[in-house]
This record gives sequence, C-alpha cells and structure tokens, in this order.
Amino acid sequence: MFPWLFALILIISTVLLLRWLLLVLYRYRWAINSIPHTRGGFSKVQDTTNIYVMICDHYQPFWSDVSQEIAEHRVVTWCREYPRAARKHTDCRGRHPVHTFFYSEGDYKPQFVDSLFKLNKEGIGDVEILIAHQHDTPLNFKRKIEEFRDVLFYHHGLLRKDSHGQITYGFIHGYGALNNSRPDQRWCGVDHEIPVLKESGCYADFTYPSAPDITQPPIINSIYFASDISGRARAHEQGYYAKRGVWSDNDLLMIQGPLTLNWRQRRYGLLPIVENGLLSSTSRFSPQRADLWIKNGVSIPGLPNHLFVKLFTHGAVDHTIRYFFPEDGLSQMWSYLESKYNDGKRYRLYYVSAWEMYSTIKDLCLEESVGCNSKRAA
Repeated sequence: MFPWLFALILIISTVLLLRWLLLVLYRYRWAINSIPHTRGGFSKVQDTTNIYVMICDHYQPFWSDVSQEIAEHRVVTWCREYPRAARKHTDCRGRHPVHTFFYSEGDYKPQFVDSLFKLNKEGIGDVEILIAHQHDTPLNFKRKIEEFRDVLFYHHGLLRKDSHGQITYGFIHGYGALNNSRPDQRWCGVDHEIPVLKESGCYADFTYPSAPDITQPPIINSIYFASDISGRARAHEQGYYAKRGVWSDNDLLMIQGPLTLNWRQRRYGLLPIVENGLLSSTSRFSPQRADLWIKNGVSIPGLPNHLFVKLFTHGAVDHTIRYFFPEDGLSQMWSYLESKYNDGKRYRLYYVSAWEMYSTIKDLCLEESVGCNSKRAA
C-alpha cells in the first residue's frame, strides 16, 4: 500500500472518531449536571416528605402505523384494565392512581377520546396534548394546537379554563424536539415554540427528560421557567428556577422528571444505565429504580420536603400494555411506593395528574398551603 494512502486512511479514521466522540459528549452533556443534583437521602429533612407521583403517557394509539382495529383494541384494553388495577391502590388521601394521557393530535379519533373521558369522569385519568410534527411553521403549529385544544374541550369535555377564561393544557413535544432542538432539525421546524404555547394556553411543558436522546437539555432534575430568545432555537435549554416568591405567567414552566446514571445497573458490566423515569416492557419497575426516583426527585429550591416524581411511558405500545396489566407492572410499582413511601410520618404519597402537579407547584411558589386535605392535591 502506498504511504500516502495509508496516511489518508488514518486521517479520515481519526476525523470520524473525533466526530463520534464529540456527538457522544454532546448527547451526554447533561451527565455533568447529574452529580450535584444527586441527593443523599432525607436525613437533613425534619418535616414529613411529601412525594407527588405522576405518569405522563405519550399516548399514540396508531403507533407503528397499525390498523384502526388494533388501535381501538389498545384503547379498549386500557379502559378495561386500568380501572381494575388502579382501584386496588390508594395514596395518603385514599385516592387511586391517576394516569395522564398526553394524547397525540395526529392519532385523534373521537371514539378513542370519548373512551378516555370515562376514566376522567371516574377520577383516575386525565387528558392533555402531545404534538409530533416535522418541517412545520409557527402558523401551522399554532393552528394544530388550537384546533385540537378546542376539540378536546368543546367536543369531549376535557381540559379546563384558567381564571381568565382561557382553555389551558399541559404539553409534550413528540420526539423531544421542543424548539427545534435536534441538530438535524427533524421532528419540529419551529425555532420559537414557547410564544405559541403560551399564547394558546399551555400551563406547563412535560417533555423532559428525553435522554439518552440528543434532544435532552443540559438542565436536569429541575422545575424552571424558559423564555423565548429572539433569533435562537432551543431557548428552553436555559432559564430560571421556580421557587418561593418566583412565579411567571408569561414564561413557559418546564416540569422535568428524574434523570441520573444508574451505577448499579450496567451494560457490559461497565457502562451505567441511564435512569430517566421510563416505564415500559424493556424499562421495568424495580425497587432500586424507585429509590433512585425519590433520591433524585425534583424539588423546588428551599422546599426539600416536597418531591415531584414525573415518570413517563408510551402506553399504546403493545409490549408495554402487556407489561402493565397481565404482568402487573403498574401494580408492582404502586405497591412498593405505598409500602415504603406512605407511612404518614417520614413520607406522604400523592398520586396526581399533570394538572394537579402543576397546581401544587404553583401553590408552593406562591406560598399557599398544600397537603393531604389541600384542594390542589385532591
């Protein structure tokens, strides 16, 4: 082989290796912030620790482009099996677990949403909005949200109005690509989604964590406000904490779930697993995982005795449905949380919806009372 050809191959290989390393470092840049956010238990907290648990379901009945019959079967199974499982479990108020379906606008079928409304009426389900879009424009994005918001409210009796009479909703961005946050700009197309969300009534974003996906912002394990930044995408990658006396109705509230590295579960016996609060057939509940959720629970600065555990799932995936119900995955998790984190002395457990988690956070920031008898936690 010619020396110059060997040198060329070596240079190309080195460049490709460096590019790969840079992508890995960018994808896991949040891991640096996971160290100071890790809490060493609750030995310093004197008061009872209130734990608010909520599951965000990225609910897409037509996931994998299945037929209408399969999609309908998924919804029917949820509406049949979830009440059976949830009725066996209660929190510190005697309330059953409540499941928040962030229903995909692209998967809308009136009869499917009507079925979920029955869970809502029973107090064990709620519905919010998920938008998955690509190569979109601000105007079309706004149209999608407002049309779907109005359909859910006026045609199905879901969502709610705020004190100003505006329909309000919780939001998840499909594929984690809020504010065009993918480097290749797929699955979005709109750099400035925050103004659209706020103008259309979004009370909070529940998209993250998305790690190990490249859309994961560097801010982790936090409740914070993000402002739009003119001329810049990914504005939600910086912000300011929600805390006592600090609240905004103008900026977008970001409510994140737990994110850390699980050093007790490793790939190949070496690399730690990313713990991001996902519940699925391949990310099954375990007591060790639940303890990590609590240890890394999101809290409001200065209020360590209120922990917010936002988990997530893709509940319309068939393998996940089988894990949750015939295999009792959800019941196993609820039983463990109730046995360890609901003794009434060290811990009080609350099962909440997305709206209730937001409302509790707002009350704490505005210094209003919350607790077992609070209307916000009820």
